[in-house]
Amino acid sequence: MSLLELVLVINFPIFLGWFFKQLKIFKDPEISAIRKFVIKVTVPFIIFRNLYHADINDVSQMIPSSTAFFLMSVMFTAAVYFTRKKVSDDTSISNSFCIATFMGNYGYLGWGVLYYFYGDLGFTRAVFFTVLFWPAFLLLGFLLSVLLSGGSLNRHSAKLILSALRDNALTPIIMVALALFMNYSEIPLRPWLSKSIDSFASITIPAILFSVGVSFSFIIKKNYVKAVISGTVIRVAFGMVFGIASYLIVSLMFNVDDITKKVILLESVMPSAAISPFFSDFIHSEKEVVSGILTFSTLVSLVTLPLWYSVIEKWSAF
Repeated sequence: MSLLELVLVINFPIFLGWFFKQLKIFKDPEISAIRKFVIKVTVPFIIFRNLYHADINDVSQMIPSSTAFFLMSVMFTAAVYFTRKKVSDDTSISNSFCIATFMGNYGYLGWGVLYYFYGDLGFTRAVFFTVLFWPAFLLLGFLLSVLLSGGSLNRHSAKLILSALRDNALTPIIMVALALFMNYSEIPLRPWLSKSIDSFASITIPAILFSVGVSFSFIIKKNYVKAVISGTVIRVAFGMVFGIASYLIVSLMFNVDDITKKVILLESVMPSAAISPFFSDFIHSEKEVVSGILTFSTLVSLVTLPLWYSVIEKWSAF
């Protein structure tokens, strides 16, 4: 499949999601339900399927992948915190810039993109990369929120964050552990169960990309433009600096194979995380800025990701 065909394959479900939203077929409650169905139902199936059938020797790449993810996330968090005042003197806008930019869409859009670029092997490495996503997202997001709010978060906020960790991180981690255990132990699946798992898993990637499209919102106020552009550039362009740095650090400690290197680098230029608005309720912020960075970084990434893929492939050839 050519690069152009890959771009079309990735963008088509996204375009469909946006198109159906314009027709008002899907409204906010339905969009939320679609996203929840994908995250809670189909994603665990595709995680299990890919890791159950993966080469067990590939598991050695889980530690370097997840370590690179955490290092990269710390770099992004520090970068947005220390540059926020250059983006805007308005606290609500600079806060929004921070919470919308510090974490990328590694495990949602990232899985879909890496699946199409590198197949099942790329998807498996992407799962390894994001195995600590929720703990890192909530830990770093909580820390960032405390810093931005001057340490004024209350116990109720902390309880909500812990609840989100339990509700969102537990199932994927269980699926990873169960799949790897059954893979290593060579425990067979019944044919009917295997086909059922494949059926749910097969709709995950198109559903992820479709839900990205229905989430787009293009209305931005003039005084929010600088923050939106800044967040977008950091995520889809400057992020490669953090990707290279994370890869180089991890490669000093672990054996990193070629596909893991490519996944780390490509994940570093993913757009803002779809769950970025989560922390909007904990600090003084402008939700339009958050949604603007999310929308426009995702939109721009539909062009930049194939370009970065091409660059990474050419670089890896040397």
